[in-house]
Amino acid sequence: MVLYSEIYNVFNTMERVVRMTKMEIIEQLKNIKDQWANDSKGEINADVIIEALTDIIHDTEGNDGMDFTEVYDDSHYENFENVDFTALEVN
Repeated sequence: MVLYSEIYNVFNTMERVVRMTKMEIIEQLKNIKDQWANDSKGEINADVIIEALTDIIHDTEGNDGMDFTEVYDDSHYENFENVDFTALEVN
């Protein structure tokens, strides 16, 4: 049980390190708002704001938005085995 407790504590500590705190999230949102408000050249549009918000979401979740839950079956890997490299030209 001691080992379990130590492992549990390590993962909890890692989770706290990876995930943003409430204050960090608020500061990031204020930063986005301030940049938009002070954008005299009109460079910050909806796409830029959405990208910044997406980054905050990924930082908060502790991931980069990648989903590694997809399960590949044998037919997926067969596509790699059946590639014909004989016609490949190397420059």
